[in-house]
Amino acid sequence: MGLAAVHAEPAVTLSAALEQKQVALEAAGNGRDQLTLTLRNRSATATSVGIAAGLVAAGRRPEDRVIVLRSAVASVPAEGAADVTLPVAVLSSKNVATAQSFTLTTASEPRLTALLAALADQPDGPRSTAQLAVLCLLEDTTFAQWRQFHGAKTETPPTPAEVTQAIDALGLLRTVAPERTFALAQDADLKARALRNPWCRAKA
Repeated sequence: MGLAAVHAEPAVTLSAALEQKQVALEAAGNGRDQLTLTLRNRSATATSVGIAAGLVAAGRRPEDRVIVLRSAVASVPAEGAADVTLPVAVLSSKNVATAQSFTLTTASEPRLTALLAALADQPDGPRSTAQLAVLCLLEDTTFAQWRQFHGAKTETPPTPAEVTQAIDALGLLRTVAPERTFALAQDADLKARALRNPWCRAKA
């Protein structure tokens, strides 16, 4: 099985490739931040398949839906297969991280359009920052809810890394939704910790 390769000009979009039966697809992920597509080329000609940011994949439960954060291009050899691993974020804080199969959907999430455009210019941005921004845009997540989402214990003080994630997410949110006020930004304890945190004092 080959690995996905990047080309400047994809020959066909993923939706078109599937509709025209040029490729067959299987999708699986860890249920939280990673989705792997296995593309099998049914033709005798190699093809490049473009995968767009914003693609939504559904898991077993409604809460398990994920959205692709950055676009990618897969080069699939003739009568061969290729894997492409995509960064994703969950669309619900009720998600439970469980490895499972996924099904691609035609759904979209317009509330994340500006965020996805911003992430396209930040290829090295941490997935945790993007995930928190997604949950703030969709659910107005608080800092306490964010810590609960990724398994932190309530009685344990936030780590400098957790504080930095929140402050970085707020910076991203100010860029993509400057007109909105988020609960994350109103957290007095987070503000105080950010000012004491040398990793993010300037950003706070």
